[in-house]
Amino acid sequence: MATYALGRIRTSASSDPITFAYTVAGGDHVIVLFIKGDSTNSRTGGAPTLGLYTFTQASTTQKAASLPEVSAELWYLLDPQPGTYTLTIPNTGAIATKHTVAIGRATPGWKIAVPVAGFDAGANGTSVDPAPGNVTVTADMGIAFAMVASGAQTWAPSAQVGTLIANTDDGSHGGGEQYALNPAIGSLNLGWTFGTSDDWGAVAAWFGEVVVNALENYHTPSCASAGVMSVGGIG
Repeated sequence: MATYALGRIRTSASSDPITFAYTVAGGDHVIVLFIKGDSTNSRTGGAPTLGLYTFTQASTTQKAASLPEVSAELWYLLDPQPGTYTLTIPNTGAIATKHTVAIGRATPGWKIAVPVAGFDAGANGTSVDPAPGNVTVTADMGIAFAMVASGAQTWAPSAQVGTLIANTDDGSHGGGEQYALNPAIGSLNLGWTFGTSDDWGAVAAWFGEVVVNALENYHTPSCASAGVMSVGGIG
């Protein structure tokens, strides 16, 4: 069954680009990068990279349609080889950001993969109880991640659907991250219970597990095609 590990605690930066050394360990099958933009403007500059690997964005950048204060981005990378790399986050607008790295690990002999459809979701609004919307869980093994960026002056949710990674009150706004191990097959909406109405953006993604020796049955899709993304060799 999938397991979770925190790869890097939440860090603030506003440079262009944002760079730091990051070490991938054997068995780190999915690297998830949460980015909270502390601005009315979304981060610009394109996809983050880990050495020569390029992250893929889950859903889209989410922020409230009217008078947003923050934005939420969730990026992922499947099965990078172990080693120490430079992780680069382009930030051409030089906005203040907060970023966190989380890791999903599969059952020995299995790999993490992107399901055919419905694996990611994103939503935004100005309301209580922010939530990214439903992801579709199609297998009984896997791992889901979600993040929220909120304009609430005091960000202090009382609960979340999954297991807490962190909630952080940044003063004039805040944000949080959570995960769910091996969630039940069906729809999953990793939301937060927070009784104050304010602007927010939220993103979630679920990653399933496949047997390593069955990977030849899967194909790498283009951005517009269906299929399951190949996750490469053993990490």
